[in-house]
Amino acid sequence: MAKAAKKKAKVSKKSARVTAKTKVVARAAKTAKKPARKMAAPRKIDPLNRKDYRSVTPMLAVADMRRAIDFYTSVLGFKVKRLTDTPQGIMHAELTLRDTILMLSPESREQGNLSTQTIGNTPITLYVLVDDVDEVFGKAVAAGSALLMPVADMFWGDRCGMFLDLEGNKWMIATHKSEPTEAEMAEAMRQMSQQTAAAAGA
Repeated sequence: MAKAAKKKAKVSKKSARVTAKTKVVARAAKTAKKPARKMAAPRKIDPLNRKDYRSVTPMLAVADMRRAIDFYTSVLGFKVKRLTDTPQGIMHAELTLRDTILMLSPESREQGNLSTQTIGNTPITLYVLVDDVDEVFGKAVAAGSALLMPVADMFWGDRCGMFLDLEGNKWMIATHKSEPTEAEMAEAMRQMSQQTAAAAGA
């Protein structure tokens, strides 16, 4: 009787080992069937960063960042895209107008980043097309801009005027009104020259 019990116990242990081995083999086979995970391809970076910027992005150095941002958003219709504000003040701003980005940076004499106020003039004129030049020009003058050229119809088909903003930057604001031919533009230029000469001689 004791021998039979021992024999039965040996058989049970052997069966347990076989069962355990079978489970291990099954798990290994199941693991082997799983396809290896594909490594994610490195994200391609566009060196021209076309999703954020166009070919040329103007950057203006200004004496008062907050005042400049307020003027460009409230008068010219720009929207704030990005702002780097620190305890020392705004260090960088990006404004958008349709598909155009305008960057602003604070004046820094130490770095030679001078505003038009410090220089006393600027060779740059920013030309902006708007739906209603007279309305926008009125807002600019009301906000304290200096009038450089009153709004008038131009020979190339735009109605435009020019002002100096609070920072001393020159803006020519225009609305496209017509598309004259080369001959019509030449005639309009001739008439404009005559009017200018007559005004100067008066």
